[in-house]
Amino acid sequence: MSFEIVKLGVVDIGGLVLPDVEPASGERLGGLMEFTRERMCERGVAEIVTVYTPNAEGDSIAVVGYRCEGAEHLAEGDVMVRVPAGYFARFVPDGPVDDPMTDVWNQVEVAAKEGMIDRAFAEEIEITRAPNGFELFISLT
Repeated sequence: MSFEIVKLGVVDIGGLVLPDVEPASGERLGGLMEFTRERMCERGVAEIVTVYTPNAEGDSIAVVGYRCEGAEHLAEGDVMVRVPAGYFARFVPDGPVDDPMTDVWNQVEVAAKEGMIDRAFAEEIEITRAPNGFELFISLT
């Protein structure tokens, strides 16, 4: 298991919204997540950032997009979500794996189950870089 505790400042993410998303879902919304990520790649976004934000109903929304420096830097039609500063557990793939995204989410489940981290279930950030770079930031209490 590969994780470290880090403090992040405020992060602004611009992009497209996907409602009712479960972080780490195996199906990834029946392909809608992958379709949205592909749209970001077509725009020339090299580092795709996905932020999962819980809503009042207990579900999450995802904003799939890119880091931005405020609303004035948004692409037309995109929304912005601001991740507040705080402490996060930063996970990376544990060696060469077939699916780095599944690997890090599995690490999160194990770390939480074993009491190594105390998840806040607030904003959580996935960062994907081509071809296989992947980081996951899990909000901590």
